[in-house]
Amino acid sequence: MPSLVNAHLHLELSALKNAVSFDKGFAAWVQELLEKRETAGEAVLVKAAQKAAKQLFDQGVGYIGEISTLGLTRTIVQSLNLFGVWFQEFLGAGQPTTLIGNTRIEKKESLSFSLAGHAPHTTDPSLLQAVKKKTAAQNLPFSIHLAESDVESQFLSGQRGEWGEFLLSRGIDASSWPIGSKSPVQYLADLGVLDSFTLGVHLLNIEPQDLDILVRTRTRICLCPRSNHNLHN
Repeated sequence: MPSLVNAHLHLELSALKNAVSFDKGFAAWVQELLEKRETAGEAVLVKAAQKAAKQLFDQGVGYIGEISTLGLTRTIVQSLNLFGVWFQEFLGAGQPTTLIGNTRIEKKESLSFSLAGHAPHTTDPSLLQAVKKKTAAQNLPFSIHLAESDVESQFLSGQRGEWGEFLLSRGIDASSWPIGSKSPVQYLADLGVLDSFTLGVHLLNIEPQDLDILVRTRTRICLCPRSNHNLHN
């Protein structure tokens, strides 16, 4: 039987399983997740990630797309001889060249190392473009959460509101971002980051015109049924 593929993992967050509530809305969920991740500490996160990674074999998973914000799981997936792609995820704002720096990416037949943008409503557009440009130079996949929540859609349509305040509380000033009257898919299309090497993850809030863009740009799609159900019913 062929190996199963899990194209979107967050092994780094395994220690938070069943620890974050789903019934308070997306913004509250993000805030609680960040707080509990910071409280847990690196040692706890690594131990849980190691356990979860080993369980993949028992589940029949041989190919993965692992998203790592803190960079804690790179050596873990390397040691298990898993196939697929490990993504270093970027979010927030700042000078792209400083943030990306000398982050090593590499295309290999077994396990490749690439970069990901977190989401269009959490990551400075210039940073998204820089991350995409670096992965494109080596024909590596680029992953991004896309059209995942009402909060994201409202923010990119121009209703900065509560999410805009949350970003400011995290030190992210989105006042210059080219948002307004755009869907998340259209927003990324305008930034030039959608193509056949881009993996759009979730895609809950999309309209027919968004599907047309995804087809035209040949953007790859990853659905996450359990996450979508838990967070958005």
